[in-house]
Amino acid sequence: MPPFILPFALYLVLVQLSAHASNHYPLVYTIGVVLVGVATFYILYGKGIIKTHRNIGPGIIVGIVGIVVWILICQLQLEQSIIRFLPEWFQPGERVSFNPFQSITQPFWQWGFVVVRMLGLAVLVPLVEEVFWRGFLLRWVISPDWQDQKIGVFTMKSFFWVTFLFTLAHPEWLAAAVYCSLLNILLYWRRDLWNCIVAHGTSNLLLGVYVIYSGTWKLW
Repeated sequence: MPPFILPFALYLVLVQLSAHASNHYPLVYTIGVVLVGVATFYILYGKGIIKTHRNIGPGIIVGIVGIVVWILICQLQLEQSIIRFLPEWFQPGERVSFNPFQSITQPFWQWGFVVVRMLGLAVLVPLVEEVFWRGFLLRWVISPDWQDQKIGVFTMKSFFWVTFLFTLAHPEWLAAAVYCSLLNILLYWRRDLWNCIVAHGTSNLLLGVYVIYSGTWKLW
């Protein structure tokens, strides 16, 4: 397993630990963000998989469109009408939906956690997930010699499997399927992982702002 896949594995551990530590969610999440962030920097630094640049307009636009579509689909509750026909074991779990303004008493610590949560949401998650989903898996499905595959090579098989697995990893199935498809298309269009990271970061930042402003903590 390539070493830069490890940040995604560590992130999954963070999600599970946080979800099962509801009484200490802020502390567990904060420690997890720090550990995953340090590990991600250490593992990815100097590897050359991410090439940053300033031509990020396409990523910002796709990120904005993608999160607007995500929120609209969730508001229409289309997933609920589909999920009720699925067997119970196949139904997605719910998010932690942690409301810091309800569960934390001190304003300083409330906003302190909001900052940490936003950093995790808008910086760490996009980096970790895009390196895994579109930097590795989208190419590995095409060939075990995935490093020989250029970024942005399209096959129906890789498009389907990455979209399918990305969808299963999120409670908002329909929204996740549409969003993943948009990011895949962005990668095929620009052949640039950095724009996908920017798009994902833009989406998550706007989602965090929307959640705090609207109080829709079920999307948090």
